[in-house]
Amino acid sequence: MLPPPVVTTMASANYPKPQVQFPQVPLPEGKSLTGPLAPLGRSLADKGIYLRFLAVDEFAGSVSGGQERGVGNSYALPFGTDLDLDRMIGLKGSFIHVSMNVSKGTSLSADHAGNAISFQTRYKAFQNLRLAALAVEQNLFDGKLNISGGRVSPLTYFNQSNIYCTFQNNSVCFNPAVVPIQDRALGFFPYGTWGGRIKLAPAKGIYVQAGLFEANPSLNPTNGFDWSTQGSTGHQTAVELGFQSASPKAHYPWHLRIGGYHNTSDVADPYLNSDHQPRLTAGGTPLQHDGQAGWYVMGDAVTGHLHGDVKRPVTVFGGMIGSTENYVPFKGQAIAGVIVTGPLAGRPRDTLGLVGSYIRIGDRQIDYLQASRIAAGGTDRVRRGEAIFELNYGMAVGRNVRISPNIQYVVNPDNFLQPRARKQSGDILAFGLRISVDIAGLLGMPAMK
Repeated sequence: MLPPPVVTTMASANYPKPQVQFPQVPLPEGKSLTGPLAPLGRSLADKGIYLRFLAVDEFAGSVSGGQERGVGNSYALPFGTDLDLDRMIGLKGSFIHVSMNVSKGTSLSADHAGNAISFQTRYKAFQNLRLAALAVEQNLFDGKLNISGGRVSPLTYFNQSNIYCTFQNNSVCFNPAVVPIQDRALGFFPYGTWGGRIKLAPAKGIYVQAGLFEANPSLNPTNGFDWSTQGSTGHQTAVELGFQSASPKAHYPWHLRIGGYHNTSDVADPYLNSDHQPRLTAGGTPLQHDGQAGWYVMGDAVTGHLHGDVKRPVTVFGGMIGSTENYVPFKGQAIAGVIVTGPLAGRPRDTLGLVGSYIRIGDRQIDYLQASRIAAGGTDRVRRGEAIFELNYGMAVGRNVRISPNIQYVVNPDNFLQPRARKQSGDILAFGLRISVDIAGLLGMPAMK
């Protein structure tokens, strides 16, 4: 009797799966799947069927600052499948990706602290089971050209890195905050619309990609199966030029991303009315602006290895993001961080991370918040920027479970979610805990990289 076949995780070269923000160690070459359903998993992998199913719970509680102290707990259950059409029906380089997501729970920021930057990335304002992505992918010319599209989110493709979600704070994960939190900038997971992108990689160390996507925020409260364009407000475009080490197995791998975006949707001025007067005192309808645009430069690099062990890299990352308009909620962001893998010799898969961000608030948003405070009887000056820090330790409990306690601190927090607050929010000290479980991996299901 022949031994059971071994399974190697297959790679779809260019499609990033947004919910797989889980610092997994890929299945080693030739390693058999393990788990109660491993025989089924091997059979599925032979047929080109790969499964994803995560459970992520995030808790955050503040002990000082904000508009008030409080706690929040939210969880998400992202799951989906990746189909290798080459193995299934002989279509070389072709894949189908399906992603579902459900998010539930409460938010420390929304319910208590009042600031726009959440302490819990998995918290979503719309809490339902939804289709997050349905994408078709085609790789051509040995992967040098990739075409992908369907019901997708722009920020699944652009300014994307698995490094970001080593952290729990929304200033970093899933994408640095300034772009996804902006009003009608680039759409983000799990809110997909019609769209796609083309990526060209003429050499291993360089690529360029461009995408065009529908802008339709009216679909955000839906279950994702409303595929009409009736509520479309315009379109989103993005371009990115990337440079990277020629091999992902390089001793000191690095990445650099330079990008820009534009959304043609009208944006309501937060402060002025259509007569260019302060709306809180003069009344009237908001002044409408013709879209918005922005840019980013982000990168990361392995700068060393603890005790010379390549499995214990020290990775630094950072960059800047900016908007070209003054009427958007956030004008810009600067970010810097470091992640140490295997900080303890006996725990090579643990991580220790530290990140800090400075986020600049838009001028019109400051005017609006200041006017709202005065109308409520307050006199405190609205600050122009806020700084957000997170220190965490990710403990690997086996291959498929991670527990990540963290400390988060916010200097000069905004009060976007409570604009009529009479007093400036005090600096926030919060403690968090993320628990991530790769359920598919525990069961013995095959995963595509």
